[in-house]
This record gives sequence, C-alpha cells and structure tokens, in this order.
Amino acid sequence: MVVINLDPYPSPRPRFSRRGTYMPSEYTAWKKQFLKEWLKHNLGKYETGVAIAIDLKFYIKPPKAIARVKKNQNILKSETWRVVKKPDLDNLEKSVLDSVNGHAYEDDNQISDLHSRKRYSLNPRVEIVIKEDI
Repeated sequence: MVVINLDPYPSPRPRFSRRGTYMPSEYTAWKKQFLKEWLKHNLGKYETGVAIAIDLKFYIKPPKAIARVKKNQNILKSETWRVVKKPDLDNLEKSVLDSVNGHAYEDDNQISDLHSRKRYSLNPRVEIVIKEDI
C-alpha cells in the first residue's frame, strides 16, 4: 500500500478558450505533486497486457461544522464516517489514475478491477494498492 499525504483533489471539467482545451492549473499542479510522491516509492510498472486491480481510499478533511463537535471526534479518528457529499468519487478516482498513468502501468485500459471509497478523516490522504488481477 502506498500512502500519499495530499488532500484528495477531484478531476475538474476541461476548460475551453480560443486557444483550445485545457485543465485548470491547480489540477495539473496537484497531479504533478501526486506523481512526485508516487515516484518516491520506487515501484515498478505493469507492462502492457497485464490486468491490474486497484484499491483506492480517499480520506477527506471534514467540514469545520463536523470537526469541531466533540462527539464527532471518535468517529473521525476511526475514519469510518462515509462522505456523501462532493467531491464525487469518480472524479477523485480519475485524478489519481490519470496521475500515475504511464508510471504505475502502461495505460489505464489495463485496469480490470477498481474499488474505492471516501471517508472523513483528520489526516487527509490517498491510499492506493495496485496489484496484478489474477
């Protein structure tokens, strides 16, 4: 399991201008930082044609209204509080999978199994496990 200590960041919609289509600079900066942290773990890359399974856990900083209530502290520490608000889970997945595409695996079409979840936590981060899907 690889733990990336960054706040999860959802993939936004592309922006359009006269010069063409682009992604917001905050998103591209987050992807670069995520990849930089990923590469510190010196993991290999799955070759083309190898089916892979990915397990993602997104731990999101809770809103202040939830975090400051004393009775919520234990559940936040146990990291079991399910997030049923934005950001959307599929956008969180996309940002992580796009960040490591070409580095953890040759192409994201190799992903044959994907499991993910989002929870509130006082320690925001992304946990990712990639393994061959046998």
